[in-house]
Amino acid sequence: MDEGTIGLVLGLCVACVAFLAWRIERQGYALQAKVDQTAQKIEAKTHPDIPDFTELREDLEELITDTIGSMRTPQIADHIGAVLAQWAQVKMHKEMQALQMIPALADVTEPESDQ
Repeated sequence: MDEGTIGLVLGLCVACVAFLAWRIERQGYALQAKVDQTAQKIEAKTHPDIPDFTELREDLEELITDTIGSMRTPQIADHIGAVLAQWAQVKMHKEMQALQMIPALADVTEPESDQ
């Protein structure tokens, strides 16, 4: 190869590297512009107003006061209702246990046939 061909190939390599560097730099600027646009969109959005802690505390105290103020002492009807509910739960529990035991007993009591 003569010096002219080597110079031409070397010049083309330098031109390709310069072109790639220019493309990379251009893409960097485009990416930076997109990041700036996104940051501006995020900053433009309104954020909800967060109340002060004293305001939250006052609202919570008011809620607790209203809740405790609306409570009443249990009456005899409340106690009788609780006893009846517990009795119904115990009865249903026993019935469910009996229903679950029937299939288990049927499997155990069946005689095995030797054939």
